[in-house]
Amino acid sequence: MNRRDFLKILGLLALSPKRIYSQKNKTKDIIVVGAGIIGSSIAYELSKRRTNVTLIDKNKPGSGCSGSSFAWINATYPKEPYSYNLFSQLGINAFHLMEKELSLDIKWNGSLEWSSNIKDQNKLIESIKKLKSYPKFPPTEIIGYKKAEELEPNIKFKSNKNIIFSKSDGAIDPKDAISKMIRRIRANGGLVLYPCKFERILESNDSFTKIKTSTGVLKCQNIIFCNGTELDDSFGTKFLKKPRPGVIIKTEPTRSLINSIVYGPQIHAHQQRNGQLIIGEQITAPLKESSKNHLRRINKHFKNMVKTRNDLNASQILVGWRPIPKDDLPIIGRFKNKSIYLAVMHSGISLAAIVGSLVTQEIVDEVDSLLLNDFRPSRFF
Repeated sequence: MNRRDFLKILGLLALSPKRIYSQKNKTKDIIVVGAGIIGSSIAYELSKRRTNVTLIDKNKPGSGCSGSSFAWINATYPKEPYSYNLFSQLGINAFHLMEKELSLDIKWNGSLEWSSNIKDQNKLIESIKKLKSYPKFPPTEIIGYKKAEELEPNIKFKSNKNIIFSKSDGAIDPKDAISKMIRRIRANGGLVLYPCKFERILESNDSFTKIKTSTGVLKCQNIIFCNGTELDDSFGTKFLKKPRPGVIIKTEPTRSLINSIVYGPQIHAHQQRNGQLIIGEQITAPLKESSKNHLRRINKHFKNMVKTRNDLNASQILVGWRPIPKDDLPIIGRFKNKSIYLAVMHSGISLAAIVGSLVTQEIVDEVDSLLLNDFRPSRFF
């Protein structure tokens, strides 16, 4: 993103939504494929704009990657290049607005990140230096273990003097958020159909698309694919890397141990307001391992990081498959004709609110957003 485009974006952000939108009155029939947090957010925003929106999913909403994600809203390491970082920063702002609209359960207590490996620790420090060279960056600082222990008295920082404290980060309950969006979609007159599996496109041009689903044929003026790891199968493309599995442990509610998001050696963790711990691993999950082995391994890492004698009392052991574009950047925009739109990314939790808003603007108002220029599917063909 060059300086001229950056200044244009700042100018647009200074305008009210009513002035940005062209306020087209023509009602549109729109299908959103995939009821994860991205698809649900887009359908929610579309339902607010008087469209005839239908959200479909082959399973229960939130049962895919969104429901088994670590649920960290952030705009820091490793969000590069700058256009991606700015997009993520605006994503945090958009979530604050959505939080008020839907009474979302988000803990805005920031995050603490460090490594016991000197090489990795130096990479973290260099990434923060780069972050602070950007024209706009989130409130982030390097603190020592004494200050970190004041924030997180139950965490073993082991005299680490270089801990990244990102103040604006948050942790969300994605299933709760998706459920609240779906209730509002229905209240606004939208449809949510599941199980309803997208099978194939029957006919498509700039004016409409007709698709075959497991429950019948659907026709619309615009169709938005938010189907994660299934994107390439839908179009015969090669936009995504081989999906990586990640293990997430969710526990039964327990006593208060963690205030913010802690991203330390081997694992990362946060605790929801109801006392449930959410713990993920840094590594890609070894698929041949059983759930018991996943729990045993993560439990060991957890007790190395957190001051507790108790073993993790797991309520769920989940393996989530992450959709990762080949260049690691989001894929957002029209695909070959005006009626087909793609919105797939690895950082769906962080970006859901801003993506819902901007995609709605592009579809309903037919106004392209400069913020999305670096993320268009056309970069792959």
